[in-house]
Order: sequence, then structure tokens, then C-alpha cells
Amino acid sequence: GEADLSGEFSRPAGKEGFLRVREGRLHRGKKRIRLWGTNLCFDACFPEPADAEALAERLAAFGMGCVRLHHMDARSIWGKSKDHIHIDPERLARLDRLIAALKARGIRVDMNLHVSRWFGPKEGFPGNRRLRPKYDKGLDNFEPRMIALQKKYARDLLGHVNPLTKNAYAAEPAVAFVEISNEDSLFSQWWRGSMDTLPEPYATTFRRIWNEWLLKKYGSTEKLRRAWGTAGTGMGPELLEDPDLQAGPKGPWRVERDGRTRLALERGKRGGPGGGPFFRLKVYRPGAVSWRPQVSQAGFALEKGAWYTLTFQARADPPRPIRVNCIMGHKPWRNLGLNARVRLGPEWRKVVLVFKARAGDPKGRITFTGLSKGTLDLARVSLRKGAPPYPGKGERIEESALPVPRRGSLPPSKKALSDFADFLWDTEKNYWWGMDSFLKKDLGVRALVSGTQLGYSPAHVQAGLDYLDTHAYWHHPRFPHRPWDRKDWWVEEEALVNRPVEFLGGIAARRVLGKPFTLSEYNHPQPSRFGAEGFPMIAAFGAFQDWDGIFVFTWSHDRDYTPGRITGYFDVKGDPARLVHMAACAHLFARGDARPGKRVLAFPFGEKKERGILREALAGAGPRSVFSLVPPGAGLLSRVGLDLEGKEGVSGAGIRVPETRKVWVSDTGELRWDLSRPGAGFFTADTRRTKVFTGFPAGRKTRLGGVELSFGKLRMGWATATLTCLDGAGFGAPGRILVAVTGLEQNTGARLEDLGRGRITLRDRWGKAPVLCEGVPLEATLPYPASRVRLFALDEKGRKKEEIPVAPAGAGKALLRLGPSHRTLWYLAVLSG
Repeated sequence: GEADLSGEFSRPAGKEGFLRVREGRLHRGKKRIRLWGTNLCFDACFPEPADAEALAERLAAFGMGCVRLHHMDARSIWGKSKDHIHIDPERLARLDRLIAALKARGIRVDMNLHVSRWFGPKEGFPGNRRLRPKYDKGLDNFEPRMIALQKKYARDLLGHVNPLTKNAYAAEPAVAFVEISNEDSLFSQWWRGSMDTLPEPYATTFRRIWNEWLLKKYGSTEKLRRAWGTAGTGMGPELLEDPDLQAGPKGPWRVERDGRTRLALERGKRGGPGGGPFFRLKVYRPGAVSWRPQVSQAGFALEKGAWYTLTFQARADPPRPIRVNCIMGHKPWRNLGLNARVRLGPEWRKVVLVFKARAGDPKGRITFTGLSKGTLDLARVSLRKGAPPYPGKGERIEESALPVPRRGSLPPSKKALSDFADFLWDTEKNYWWGMDSFLKKDLGVRALVSGTQLGYSPAHVQAGLDYLDTHAYWHHPRFPHRPWDRKDWWVEEEALVNRPVEFLGGIAARRVLGKPFTLSEYNHPQPSRFGAEGFPMIAAFGAFQDWDGIFVFTWSHDRDYTPGRITGYFDVKGDPARLVHMAACAHLFARGDARPGKRVLAFPFGEKKERGILREALAGAGPRSVFSLVPPGAGLLSRVGLDLEGKEGVSGAGIRVPETRKVWVSDTGELRWDLSRPGAGFFTADTRRTKVFTGFPAGRKTRLGGVELSFGKLRMGWATATLTCLDGAGFGAPGRILVAVTGLEQNTGARLEDLGRGRITLRDRWGKAPVLCEGVPLEATLPYPASRVRLFALDEKGRKKEEIPVAPAGAGKALLRLGPSHRTLWYLAVLSG
């Protein structure tokens, strides 16, 4: 069709050689390159033989210059193999055909290695995998056989010769990137509490490498004790009442529920030695949110910086994790230092949780939450000020007997915590840099290699690889009880144009200057009715920040590539309100229609500083707190980034950006976020070759250079419009202008449910084809005589289907009247000479 961008790609991909890094940015030969791309997930990476060419053609038509091959290792690539070690040759042949088809059309690929493979007994890994971190993330940073099998997978995949291109993937110029492991980090998994419940033999391996690290540093337990000062802090008086929860509904313990919760409360007595009363909570149906039901006691005081020890005895049937927190017993309910994940089984277990109060509060609250269906028994709950010694009696590092610090039970010694943070850093560095070396030296991989995403692993560790990557979602779907439950989920519905500062500025704050930077997953997930704002805004913003790649998440999760309807939270393949804007997005970012910021604000971030922040983050805000160095609003005004080496930009240290301002304008003058009307913000991009409006027009006429936009009545008072010059010459020169205008959309029969507090869901009622789209009334005035302009409505394939009269709008101006009667979301304006 008229909007087909496939002719803009250099074919075949890689004909100028491999992508390379020059001056911290991606280059194709001697030319700077940016990549606008997308993801294929699971079976979508392995199309039927007849579909590969058509899929590649469609991706090229929408301007996708790179395809990230994601979640291949969950199940799809193993096919008929009896385990998750040996790749199915038939699946590999399908992958070969797809990559050859993409390469022929000028599209590069990003090959992900570990994403969602989870080892089990068939691969020789014992123990309940549900006690391990999801997909073995973090654990795979140090478990020797897991690392060996990662290397085997990389060798089998990247050493394979594609018979259609005659190249092994390690030496294939169309392979732009190789990612070692998606969203993976020992540091972040430990902070989430996922390492607290490691089963054997993994817990022993973790403890062994921790003790070996300490032995190498200190030489003996005696020297370690002198360095740490580990006598403990002494224990204060009891802070909780009714330790066995026997006082009933008028006692100090409360059971919080809502209208959806179904439960029963019982009290019993254990027999045998050590027996006594206990409290039983039977959950038949959890509440509407993840924290209901919960058992809590409030009213005790905590001192900032003091150590506290919570102990209790518990069991659960069926076995499952629960959450134990210490929070404010009043609004705004902030966490005060304890957020532990505790795995319980059918046998009674004594749990000891040690934490440092991050704030003082006169009315603290202990909560047992995250309670799914089943039975929870509690007894002997105690909270006292103080902490036991670490190491304890007999816990010698020479014998690998010192327990690993747990997220829910921290050592009281500041030096011990500092050492543990350094241990995590060193363990990760050995893993990521070791895998990078293996790929390049042993396998001869010539593509650019990244480790994992920023926000998981330390920035200095990841900066030792070729490029840096991150992910971001504006209100990711939430699953309050069971992950990815198709009936029990919700999305917070909010327009980003009303709150761009913290979110967009927060993404920009992750940039490490001097290294290529990609955003390999981005979306405003369905069924948000404001979703079409996402890609035009991030494309313009990413170009302004001078990033190197942005990847739509995702094109497809399966092999149904043209469904004719919206199929889920993320897939754009059947989402017309997003697809019609893709040409403008590709032009804003990859073609460079939006100019990079004039000024670069560099925020000093040496290794010593990051190590210090991460040491504090172990007991506090977590690994992403490193990005708080950059004021969020700075990224809307200038280019920003973390400066690891002091080589780039103007120092941003000490800069203050008032986040209360109502209008934010980039230093190029092209991008504008207008928040002057509460709840009715908008964003515009005014570049020489592409124009964007998204947000709430509220009766305002928008002027973008010589172009004027005036919207009619809208169903939610909100719309997105893009105008992009397909021929590249810019507004004013002869050529074609693609105009796309979108508002609300939904599948036929979709049943949207409002859950209150801005939350919406479709449950499993997504509806069917066709997609019903709002016809947006728009009057667009172009600064050319009407006699020079012809206007066409386009059909679903981007072909001209009818000509629309163009009216004069004063001297030398043409008026385009677009609206529901044309039954389309996109139009073509042709400007003659």
C-alpha cells in the first residue's frame, strides 16, 4: 500500500557488514543508524514454511528494521525434543527460513539466549522448581551446570549454519545483537526475596561460593569477626501482644478481607513436645487485590535505623510462599524495612526475619499477606528490637557454614552487608563478562553482545559489554493472585500525556553515556483506551534522547500473524489504532525526524558511587534506586545520562528541575508536553517531516509549524494524530503525506469492566473480529493552495479507496476534512509541485 516502508531498507541486511559501535553509538559502515523494531515471542519465532515470507514482508512494510527473537527457549525451540537441552532440527529449520526472509528485506535480528527456559528433572535438576527463582534467574548466574548448559545452547544455536544464508549465526551480519539473559540478575533476584527459598542442592552451592569469597578476602573466621564486629545488638522487650492469635476478633490481631474474600477462622492446639495453641486461616477465595486477606497487628513504635527481629512458627497447605511485611499502620502505608517472601510447607517451621527500620514510626504494623487459596497456621509471633549475631556460634567460613544473608533476614553488621553487596557484584561480573568472553572468543560471535537490562544488574557491570538495554511499560497488566491468570487481572487506565515527567524521565535516567542504548520492550498495554499515544511519544522522545534502538513489544506471541482483531495485552499485529501510526514512529526515530537534544546533562556515576548505592539498596529501595541521580524532569528538557567515566556532556550534578511546571519543551523546540489543564494534557512533536498530536484537544486548535489541527467531538475527549512525509523531503516539498487519526477501539463483543480506582479489565472477554474503531473528526489545514493537494482515504491495506475533496481555507491554505463517513483511520495527501 501507500504506507509501505519496505523500500527504505538497505537489502540484504548486513550488506555493509556488522553493526559496530563508534563514539558510543551504533553505526552501519560509516553511517550512524537507529533501529525501530519489534519482538516475536514463543511460537511466533517459528512460522509455518508458507508464512515466513509474508511475515517478513509485513514487518518491513511497517518499518521494523530489527526483530528481537524472544522467549524461543521456553518451549518452542525444543519442539519434539524430549528435554530442554537438544534443539529440534525442524524448529531450527523454521527459524532459518524466517531469518533468511528478514535478511532479504533488510531487517536485522536480535537473538535472545536465556529468556524463559526452566530446568527440571529431565535436564538433571532436582528440587521443586517453584522454590527457585522464576526461570532460574539469578541462580543461573552462579550454578555451574546451568552456566554450562547456557553455553551449550549458545553453541548449538549460534554455531548453526543457516543453509539459506550460508552463514553460521555467530558470523551472520544480519544478526545485530545477542542478549545473554533477559531480565536476569543475582542482585535483583536476591532483593526480591527469590533466593531466600532456594532448595537443595542450590542453597548449599550458594552458601559455598559466599563462604569461599569471604575466605579469600579475610583468610579466617576470626579475622572476619574482628572486621565485622558481630556480637549482635542485644534483644529488647516484646512489642507484640497475643503471640498465638487467640484473643479473637476484639484482640490486637486483625483479619482484613473484602467483598470477594471467602475464609474461615479457627483456633487449635498442637500436640507433642513444643506444642501449644495456634491460629488457623482457611482461604477459600482470596480478595479482589493481592493483599487481601491479610493478618496484621498494629500500634507498636519503631526507631529509624534500629534493628528488629520478627520470629514466628508457621505451616501451610498446600505449600506456597507468603509475604511478611512491616509497614506503617496508617496512610500512606509505606514499608518500614521488612518485605520478606517466606516459603511454607505442611510441617511447622520456625521463621526468623531480621530487618533495619528505614524510618521511625509510632504506629508500625506487621502483616502476613499474599495469602492464596489454602490453609495457613500461625503461632508464637514475636517482634523485638535487636538482632542476633552474624556469624553465629559455629558458623565458620572455613567449613562453608556461614548462612547467606536473606532478603528477609539481614545481618546487623553494616560491614557484613557491604561485603555481601560486593560479593553479589563480583559474582555477577564473573558471570556476565565470562559469558561475553565465551561468545566472542570460543564461538566467534561478531554481533554486539549485551548482558541483561539496566535496572536489574549494576550499570558498571553491564557497561563492560557492547551496549546497554532496558525495558519499560506504562501500566503493565497486574495479576493480583495467580501470574498470568486470564480471568483475574487488571490494567490501570491513565493517559501518559497527563503524567509524563517521572515515567519518561525515569527511562532516560537509565542511559549510560558513551554506550549504545536500546529500549527493547515498550508498550502501553491493552485494553487501555489511551494506548495509541505510546509509540509516537516514545519514538519522538527516544530520538530526542538520541537512543539507538526502540522495540515495540510485541508483534505476536503465536503463529497467527493476521488475526483481524486485538488478541491480548501486547500484540500489535491486529491493533489498527497502533499500526496506522507506525510509519510516523519509524520516521521520527529511525529516520531521525525528531532531532537529538542540543545539550547533554551528564550525571557523574563512578563505580565507587554505584557500589555505595547498591550496598544501601540491599536493605532499602532496591537496585533501581541508582537511577534516582537524574531529576526526572531533566530528560524532557535535555539529553541526559549517567557518566561512568567523565567523558561526555555538561555535568548535571546539582541541577534542580521543578516538577510542578505545567509546560515542558525540549531544548530543540520540537517536543512539547502541555499539562496546563488538569486531566487534559497533550503532547506534540513539530518536526520538519513529521507532526504528532496525542492527548486531549479540549477545544484547542493546535498549530504545528504551518499545519493546524482542530478536532471535533470525541467519545473520550482524546485522540492521536500523526502526519509524516513518506518521500522524505519535508512539508512544503512535493510528495506524499500519510495522515493517521485514531481514537477509541475495541473488538466486536469485547466487554470492558470498570473495577474502580482507575482499574479496568476484560477478563477473558476480548471479543472477536472485526475491530471497531472510532471515526475521529479532524480538520487539518495545510499551508498550501488547495489546488496543489489531493486527498485519499486508504483501505485496511493502505491502498487508495476514494478521493476526498479538498477545500480552500483562506489564502494559500488547504483544508482536509476527515471523519467517520470515510470509514478509515488513515489518509494520503498528495502535494503536487
